[in-house]
Amino acid sequence: MEQPVLRLGLLGFAEPVGLRLQAWAAQAQHGWPEWRTTDPHLADAWMISGESVEVLGRDAVVIRHPHGSGERLTLNRAEVDRPLAFATPLPEGFASAEFFQADDETSVRQRLQRFEAWLRPLRSQFALGAQLVQRLNQHKGGVVHVMHESKLLAVIDLDRWQTGLFIPARPVDLSMAEWLRRPTLARDIPSSFMRLPLHRVMWTYAVRTRRDILPARYRQQTIHLRRVPPLPARWFDELHLQIMRELMAQPGRLDELQTRTGAPTGELVHHLAALYFAGGLTTDADSARRAEAQTRRAMVALQFDQVDHDSELTRSGHREQGAPSSILREALHSPLRVATPKDVTSDAS
Repeated sequence: MEQPVLRLGLLGFAEPVGLRLQAWAAQAQHGWPEWRTTDPHLADAWMISGESVEVLGRDAVVIRHPHGSGERLTLNRAEVDRPLAFATPLPEGFASAEFFQADDETSVRQRLQRFEAWLRPLRSQFALGAQLVQRLNQHKGGVVHVMHESKLLAVIDLDRWQTGLFIPARPVDLSMAEWLRRPTLARDIPSSFMRLPLHRVMWTYAVRTRRDILPARYRQQTIHLRRVPPLPARWFDELHLQIMRELMAQPGRLDELQTRTGAPTGELVHHLAALYFAGGLTTDADSARRAEAQTRRAMVALQFDQVDHDSELTRSGHREQGAPSSILREALHSPLRVATPKDVTSDAS
């Protein structure tokens, strides 16, 4: 069974500590997800240095990040949408049940395993996405029920491009499940299931797989931007944005895009695959041309509208330790925000 690459954000650590945590996290255990450090806004979980934390209020803290700099990020714990843990020692008057020892590999490993348990819904989406990539050519439309041991784990409506996922579903069960064709009347999703657009499930898989899943035609034919994938703006990293800007300016083949972006081939292919499976790319020039005006408007909106309006879904290497890129860290619905002078003044008082 394929395991995802999960993304770890390190906040406030001194360089030696951060590098040690990065190395420990990267030691993949057989049959378990692999962890890689990344921009904190793109991370699936956070490790935060307790020594860099200052209490701002009842639920808010200020994090000095990067370590030793004058930059600060505020974090409202009531808005946190992913697992986190603080490295001891914690600041005076600050309490958290989620803590670990950054100088103890066993403690770090145990914390990562707790993250993995908390992230089961994400890992289940990854497992469902892996099956979708393999089976889409066999299922062009209609309704599919994903079953394991007579239990319904997911409903996939390929006509409406929606899915409902049983929240407690285990990734291993999804990987072994049967896909059963069902009549159109069976498309209703149980109210207890998590509802997701399929392009989000596909993106969740594509950005976390180690496999090369870009279709062959995208290696030889001219690539066009079909649309901006309807995802939260902070899900895109700088290379996703750069690819979309380049293709909006002028379509191009893979080798041309590599020259224009300067990205290594493997990294470029990985990012193109994510954009493709989220519905963003095409090799059909006419299809791209028909959507050009709408795509241009979406690209402009992407630069200014950083709000994720679909709040229901929020339920469900030293460079990476640096400050988040500006287009991502200004996302209004990111729990991490750049500290304002007012925040710093309140903290100092």
